[in-house]
Amino acid sequence: MRTIIILLTFFAINTIHAQNAYEKGMKKAFELWETKKPDEAINLFERIAKAEKENWLPYYYAAQVHIITTFGIKDAEEIESRLKKAQDFLNESKTFSKENAEILIMEAMLNTAYVAYNPSVYGPTLSGKVEELYRTAKTYEPENPRATLYHAEWKMGGAKFWGKDPKSFCPEVEKAILYFEKEPEKKVPFYPQWGKNQIKRIQQNCK
Repeated sequence: MRTIIILLTFFAINTIHAQNAYEKGMKKAFELWETKKPDEAINLFERIAKAEKENWLPYYYAAQVHIITTFGIKDAEEIESRLKKAQDFLNESKTFSKENAEILIMEAMLNTAYVAYNPSVYGPTLSGKVEELYRTAKTYEPENPRATLYHAEWKMGGAKFWGKDPKSFCPEVEKAILYFEKEPEKKVPFYPQWGKNQIKRIQQNCK
């Protein structure tokens, strides 16, 4: 009995240590991103992902940093390279988490980034995919605020492109606000809960 207790204590200590190392690493990666060191953040997220083995979150965030970084870049080759790497990271995420709305939302944003940087090339080929990704994410989590908010923004952009009024999608933004307000705190550390700070920017389309 004493041996079993010692072994359980040993495994518990190792588990706590591993969790602490993971959380410290993730916090450091976010700090690097916040201090405008995206590539260092990506490298750290990737190292954490390889150490964690079956955790989808570090790959997810590595992809997110790549995607968001492309919106501030003009060089086509770098944009293509970053988005390809982001897709690879999301593919890794999918191997560890099936039917995950958050991963699909991020993949929709990735394809939106392609369309934003070269609409004449990627608009005709990827617009349908973006729509499908958001719709599928909503079937998994009907009240996911990020799916609702960013799907509304996507449809607003399409309305502007075709000379239509984007305000028709403003009720979707209001719905997203309600979903953010009642979104529960996730027990999983670093589970995605971002996006609320983008509401005002998207609401500019409603004026």
